[in-house]
Amino acid sequence: MVDVSEFPVTATGTSVQILETLIERNGAGVTEIADVLDRSKSSVHNHLETLTGLGFVIKDGYDYRVSLRFLTIGSYARSQYPLYAAGVSEVAQLSTASGCSAGLAVLEGDSVVCLHHRLGPDTDTPRVEAGDRLPLDCTAAGKAILAALGEARRDELLAGHTFDSGTGQSHSSRSELDAELGTVRTRGLAVDREEWYPDQRGIAAAVEGVDGELRGAIYLLTATEGLSGKRFQQDLPGLVISSANSIRNTLRESETGCRE
Repeated sequence: MVDVSEFPVTATGTSVQILETLIERNGAGVTEIADVLDRSKSSVHNHLETLTGLGFVIKDGYDYRVSLRFLTIGSYARSQYPLYAAGVSEVAQLSTASGCSAGLAVLEGDSVVCLHHRLGPDTDTPRVEAGDRLPLDCTAAGKAILAALGEARRDELLAGHTFDSGTGQSHSSRSELDAELGTVRTRGLAVDREEWYPDQRGIAAAVEGVDGELRGAIYLLTATEGLSGKRFQQDLPGLVISSANSIRNTLRESETGCRE
């Protein structure tokens, strides 16, 4: 949860904390929120009434919940990335063809963010949802994006990185990661061998636009038992690369058209 003491306007930070609490608890009342945040009930009530008046929160009996206004905001935020419009149908095809979960990821600020995620046909519980922040060094999408960046930007992102977000299979040093990123650039493909979760593997490829600049990555995820041997080494990598190429072509057509 956000630490409001870090910001110049603490009232805004408190409102964000309240929204996060409503999301985490699937709705909550004034007393419950006040207890969680160690705030007075009058302060929490005032924030909630303001958020309700602005349309960001809905009162449901004695409880409050976030409103669908966030759907409008989230949809707009996602639409700012050309990768979404160009890649959403390709993700559906990749998921169907592979039987795995698939998605799109972009670099927003200093974070790799899931832009879109589609569950595989045999997946019940998602480990990734749209809007989630993904680790840079131990996910296939994160490594694909890192490998596609220029050296200066990559150094900026990894400055002070602690390499503690994954399992025992993930890299423990910058030199180990750099060696793998060189391989990723050569192959055009990044993999996660149970580095993020112990029973999950992933494959990803970066996607560039007509100007050669990074637009993001397309990835797939599945349980380790479904992603091994030839399927992990050849079959699914081929599908991911093909999907990335299709998105590149779509991006180039749309971006070239916009410039004409």
